[in-house]
Amino acid sequence: MATTTPTQEETEETAPQELTGLRARMAQMHNPGLYVGSGLGIASGWLSGDPLLYTTLGTTGVAAGWAALGMHPGPWRWLPGQGEPWDWMTRSSRRGYRRRVRRMRRRLGLDHAYGPAVGSDGLLVPTIGIADGWRHHDDRAALVRAAKADAYRKRSAALRAIWAKGLPDWERGWWRRYSPTEMALRAGPLAVIPASSYIDVPWWARLLVASTAATWGARMWALPDSASPAAAEHPDGIDWYLARWDEWIACDQGPLPASHLADVRLDEDRLTAIIVSTTARPALGVGQDAVSIAFEVPPRGVNIYRPDDMPASRAKLTVKLRNRTGELDMDDLSAVWEEYNPYHGSELYDAEETEFGRRFKLLMPRRGSSVADVQPLAIAQALDMDGEDAVSHLHLRVIDARRIEVNEMSINPLQDGVPLDPQQLAMDERGYVTVGKDIYGDPSRWRLMIPNEGKFGLTGQQGMSAVHSFSSGTTGSGKSSLEETLLIAQMINGIVGWLADGKYGAGFASWTHVLDWMVKSHYGAMLMGQAGVDVGKFRFSTQMKMQWQDADGYIMDGRSFFVPGEPFAPMQVTWDEFNEMVMDPLKDHVNPLLGSVSNLGRQTRSAGIGARVYVQIPNLDSIGTNKHANAIRDMLQSGNIALFRTARADVDVMSLGSRTPKFRLEPIPEKFPNGAGTGGLGYIADGSDQYTQSRMMFHPNPVRIARELPRPTLTQAEADAIADMSPAGIAYLRRDEYRHMDAGEEEQFLRDLVKQEQEKRCKNTTVVDLAPVPAIPAGVNLDAEDLEDEDLDALVPPSRSELVWHAVDRGARRNKQIAEVTSLKPPNVANATRRLERLGKLTQIDRDWHTVERLDA
Repeated sequence: MATTTPTQEETEETAPQELTGLRARMAQMHNPGLYVGSGLGIASGWLSGDPLLYTTLGTTGVAAGWAALGMHPGPWRWLPGQGEPWDWMTRSSRRGYRRRVRRMRRRLGLDHAYGPAVGSDGLLVPTIGIADGWRHHDDRAALVRAAKADAYRKRSAALRAIWAKGLPDWERGWWRRYSPTEMALRAGPLAVIPASSYIDVPWWARLLVASTAATWGARMWALPDSASPAAAEHPDGIDWYLARWDEWIACDQGPLPASHLADVRLDEDRLTAIIVSTTARPALGVGQDAVSIAFEVPPRGVNIYRPDDMPASRAKLTVKLRNRTGELDMDDLSAVWEEYNPYHGSELYDAEETEFGRRFKLLMPRRGSSVADVQPLAIAQALDMDGEDAVSHLHLRVIDARRIEVNEMSINPLQDGVPLDPQQLAMDERGYVTVGKDIYGDPSRWRLMIPNEGKFGLTGQQGMSAVHSFSSGTTGSGKSSLEETLLIAQMINGIVGWLADGKYGAGFASWTHVLDWMVKSHYGAMLMGQAGVDVGKFRFSTQMKMQWQDADGYIMDGRSFFVPGEPFAPMQVTWDEFNEMVMDPLKDHVNPLLGSVSNLGRQTRSAGIGARVYVQIPNLDSIGTNKHANAIRDMLQSGNIALFRTARADVDVMSLGSRTPKFRLEPIPEKFPNGAGTGGLGYIADGSDQYTQSRMMFHPNPVRIARELPRPTLTQAEADAIADMSPAGIAYLRRDEYRHMDAGEEEQFLRDLVKQEQEKRCKNTTVVDLAPVPAIPAGVNLDAEDLEDEDLDALVPPSRSELVWHAVDRGARRNKQIAEVTSLKPPNVANATRRLERLGKLTQIDRDWHTVERLDA
């Protein structure tokens, strides 16, 4: 079997630098064609008579032979990938080659059994020859063929080396098929230059001919440029692998029926292709063992993986065709990676044993695959890692643009849990607290505040802004453990904590009497958001009247940033199960809730108020699609993000905008290998698009620790200010009256409270008419008893509800008709009809509105 010359890909490190200036001129002088051409031109100018004739005939014969060789096939007609000359020399002599094959087969098929001899006593005696042990060997034919093939390979390699050394420029594409015109332009000057000496020309023309000959010789030697060798043809051929795939993999009983291979490339010892599945089965459904059986290669040589930008119906396949397992040290990861490298040009280095497994680094090439293309599945296949869940034991951490650290942890160091440590919950000067430990043993940090560099309060306190947060995970994944840890951290650092429990109080039932304000109903969550917005407005109005100082001590008027404790405490508003709160857009609390959270996200960070949102699935699209939901999505992409276990396996297929993980995240199982639950295990964003597996602190009774801490609350000025702004402030002041109620009772209490407060505010409203008083005609009696109610209609216009009710009473049945009659906007009409329906004044039958009773009834 013939072997091919391996070609080394030219990289930036191996590519020769382009020469300029004098060095470039000197490099042009190292061209044998320059001297051959100039010598031919000079000799032709000085020769005469018979020497000139012989020179002309010789060069003409050489030119004719060159042209003939260039236009006809033969061993000189070699191009990379079209059969090498030494290969032709060893195999193209078909008659001798076939004769040797027939002779070997005939010898192997001979019967070497000897007939029995007749002994002296006349009996038959068996005869045993010297070589009978070898000739009657069961595997003699296979051993002979293997030895012949090995000798043939060695002879071919020797001939290839001799050919390459004898003709170092053979790979420059000289011997492709040329047309007669091309050969006339190439070989013609070789015959024309000596013949030009028969023409009587002045001396300067001779110099011109010599210069032209030198230029021609240099150009012919330098051109054409080096050809890029094509992929050497494999003895089995691509068709053989395609047929094996159809027979073993794509058949009806195969692991991936009706599939096929696309973009197949066959190199010297590697086959690469793209698996295309035409059914509902994913392309990754085919395993290493099935491909190993189909292509007759070891399982270690098969790599199947799917890049992030490739659909599930496709996957990349890399097969190592020639195995060197016997030559490799399986414990040498660098050697194994070099042999079965799935990313061409990458390098494995710094392999070492750790407490929990192995650690090594990968250096990616400057061109080609990047760190974003590295996947745990491809690494596990290339290194032949044991175990069904070997992929889940690999943890990837990007070091820089070309280096990535891989940790193989057969034992997850986080399976024993992380106990709660209140001392680590104290905020540092950068606004971070430690909420757990990551897979590498480092602290997992969560940011509560962001310092404003160079801005201070009058007491020297650093100015800081609040941070928004987003977290997702299914029930039991550990979101509550993280929130309870953060609630304790807020109390330790003097941060006011408001919490809206989306599970109707079941998620944080023990915290009811511990937090400053906690609501259990979705209606209460809406009021909490409005109250948070009102707090921000009051703080802005107060801060803008205060003074501050810069790093140099200069006092300035008008403070536009927040300083903890001057005079307000930081504040955090949390909504748990937020997607459940806004799931039904027709409920009356949804739009106000989205609007308040959007306002908090856009404006109140500089007032020291942060928002924290928890949802069930890692998809920000689940919070709605209107303008407020879009603002909330932008808000949550700028702060802390934690992703816990979800019911979906594709934890990294999510909508997180600019914070979408750049590297694939492995799904989090429900249990560790030792049987312990994975509650509190998740991925925390490190400030960029890389997420690190971490486990949050846990305490079986965190409320006991929280009760021993002071409860931060709003100042009296803040409470009074928000009470004057909206009914949401009254709900905050009277929060102790409904702490003990369940979600339904709380909602009814808050609705009645808001209704009473709205009626009270309407009655206390004073209408001031600034229009000039009209002149009173003489003789008109202004006695109040003579005035009718209809006379006051011009002064007090009817309310929106009255306009809508009267329009329905006069025959308008749809909102569009009511809007045309009353000149109101459609959203105002919709709100008014829903309100009148709640009050029992209107009813809707088959989308038509009808009056039930009069407004004053």
